[in-house]
Amino acid sequence: MPSLSFDRAAAIYDRTRELPAGIAERIRQTVLQLAPPGPPILEVGVGTGRIAAPLLRSGAPLVGVDLSLGMMQRLRAKHGAAPLAQADASRLPFPDASYGAVLTVHVLHLVGPWREALREFRRILRPGGVYLNSHNYRRADSPNRRLRDRWRALVEARGRTWRRPGIQDREELIAELRVMGAHVEDTNVAEWTGSVTPRQELSDIAARTHSDTWQVPDDVLAETVAELTTWAMTEYDDLDAPIAVERRFGFDVVRFSA
Repeated sequence: MPSLSFDRAAAIYDRTRELPAGIAERIRQTVLQLAPPGPPILEVGVGTGRIAAPLLRSGAPLVGVDLSLGMMQRLRAKHGAAPLAQADASRLPFPDASYGAVLTVHVLHLVGPWREALREFRRILRPGGVYLNSHNYRRADSPNRRLRDRWRALVEARGRTWRRPGIQDREELIAELRVMGAHVEDTNVAEWTGSVTPRQELSDIAARTHSDTWQVPDDVLAETVAELTTWAMTEYDDLDAPIAVERRFGFDVVRFSA
């Protein structure tokens, strides 16, 4: 199954995936602490530079690659000198052992041939290099998770799918990395508490803000959002009342055996 380009999200990505003040800086610091000094860092799925821009501004030797030209054009507007290349993660246009670190942030669920991508990451890493893959956490009882999970179930009940082409869960990734002989550690980067209203999540689904909605037909989307809204009104006293949401950003720190 082919990988999914984010061209259609380029215009809204930054305002719909914004990180709280200070979190991007913590991510930058962690990447530089974990990456071997000297060799360049490759961010696969660099997008609009949400993660890359702070690294580039600090002088980090970062190269970005993405399937979407539209997303990278947004990054170019922020950092004109950024070295960028268009490519699929499973076919990287770089020599063997050319990077000290490979970074992916919320990307592998979009990469159809994700197992091939992991082998590409291992190929281009230098001995002693590190692969960093992000993972995010939200409590299962947060309105984001509850509403999104129920909407997905409604879609599947109609014989349709919301699933992206790549990896389906973190456990699947860890299992494949271990098959490859990799050593994996979990590093916590940042924790914070934000807020969301149930109506915001309903609106995001209806507006197709996130990629799990993109392949759902218009009629199915409209029906499921209407049904979800009715359900939400029975679960929440006020759809516009902010609800605290605990968040966590971490990295799987992956080192491949020689």
